[in-house]
Amino acid sequence: MKMITMLKKSLPSLLIVVFSFCALQAPAMASVVTTEQLMAEQRIEQQREAAHAFFSRQDVQAQLVARGVDVKAAQSRIASMSAAELSTLNQQIDTMPAGEGLGLVIGLLVIFMLLDIAGVTDIFPGI
Repeated sequence: MKMITMLKKSLPSLLIVVFSFCALQAPAMASVVTTEQLMAEQRIEQQREAAHAFFSRQDVQAQLVARGVDVKAAQSRIASMSAAELSTLNQQIDTMPAGEGLGLVIGLLVIFMLLDIAGVTDIFPGI
């Protein structure tokens, strides 16, 4: 009986302490995302999808294989490209006449690979 009365007296104090500690948790920080930021992210994803679609074509894959480039490795490298590199790649693919774009893409991949092997950049972490 004595324990029950002691528990009844200490329970409100205990609850106050527990709820006080709950209130001391760090608040979640959020920032406002602008429309421009969302559009930029969507543009990057569209460019990445366009590059993947280009490299998924059968004629492009045949040319890559003919030049000794692994298709899966090329697609994984596209996935790791930055926004600026994707933009440059897609602009050059769109502006080149048919047949010249593939040589340019392969040339860019070779340049990126050589820079990565030399240690100048870390574009392709798997190499």
